[in-house]
Order: sequence, then C-alpha cells, then structure tokens
Amino acid sequence: MDILSRRSRVYQARRDEIDAMTGGELLDEMIREPTLIRRPLILDGNRLIMGFDKKALAAIAANETEAG
Repeated sequence: MDILSRRSRVYQARRDEIDAMTGGELLDEMIREPTLIRRPLILDGNRLIMGFDKKALAAIAANETEAG
C-alpha cells in the first residue's frame, strides 16, 4: 500500500513532477503539502493502516471491544 494520496488535488495538478521525485524529495513535499498523505494513518500495535480500510478498521474496533 502506498502512503501517497493519488486522489489529492495537489497530486493531480503536479502528477509528473511528484512521480519523478526521489524518496527524500517526496517526504519534503509531503511535509509542505500534507494533503499528499493518505488518511487516516492509524498505528495499531506494530501494524500501520493507511487510508480508509473498512476491514482493518472493523478489526481494530472488534479488538477494542474485546479488550474493554
């Protein structure tokens, strides 16, 4: 899964430029333009969930209910 939000208006407007960036350049650009980052970002223990993943979010909710 990719952390880059390809639906972002910034990405859509600058697709070729962004796709040509190195990892470091892309990270700097994500800091300047946070809409380039897929959301939500959820850290569940050692697992990172990027973007809206209905199954993963339901699993987290189920684990919270069982623990609570």
